Amino acid sequence: MVALALKGLGAKYGRHTVLSDVNTDIMAGGGMTAVIGPNAAGKSTLFKRISGLASGPGTVLLSDTLRGQETICYMPQDTGANAVLTVYESVLLASKQGSGWRVSDGELNEIDQTLKALRIEDLAFRGLGELSGGQRQLVSIAQALIRKPEVLLMDEPTSALDLFRQIEVLSFMKALAAKSGMSVLIALHDLNHALRYCENTIVIADGAMAASGPTNDVITADMLREVYRVEARVEACSLGKAIVIVDHSIV
Repeated sequence: MVALALKGLGAKYGRHTVLSDVNTDIMAGGGMTAVIGPNAAGKSTLFKRISGLASGPGTVLLSDTLRGQETICYMPQDTGANAVLTVYESVLLASKQGSGWRVSDGELNEIDQTLKALRIEDLAFRGLGELSGGQRQLVSIAQALIRKPEVLLMDEPTSALDLFRQIEVLSFMKALAAKSGMSVLIALHDLNHALRYCENTIVIADGAMAASGPTNDVITADMLREVYRVEARVEACSLGKAIVIVDHSIV
């Protein structure tokens, strides 16, 4: 089980600073952390900086030591996968990144089990170019999971999924994180999903961190007013769970 913390993290593209001063407490492995904020706030840039795809100041700490790149897997919004490949071939290719090309029966069984867990085994021998956006999103999750990362960065993995699949995937990821000890950071736009599935939340706004901490402490009416420019309430539903109710936008 790996713990993750971000200390003074920032990112630059050339000389232009696009993200600055992201600091978090230790986020224990085995749980999910939501990364939320308006469009173009810097959420994807944060993931690229953590995964080493962007440069900048600060440190990514894993279990109080400097992170090793092989422990972190970044699942971007658009994977750009080769549409000539079948689903099975694309997941197999992902499983062999950083290793030899000899494939064991055990590795093939792991691919079968991953596709089955995501309920996309029926897509195994279809070409990626034949799939819907939601189906390709599920394949991208399979490609990430087959690599067995200690830290998984998921950039809006449910954006193309219908409501049933959103709940199914988020429930699956929460259970998998708890079972494996993986740390999952997941960019979400649905704040009620963050409240339901994520123990911690990081808020990114205007290229900087606006808040970080336990989700119920971070998602508040004040934060929604300041960051999202909406008047909203965070209230308990009939089951006692916190939900966001938006009244109106602030002009």
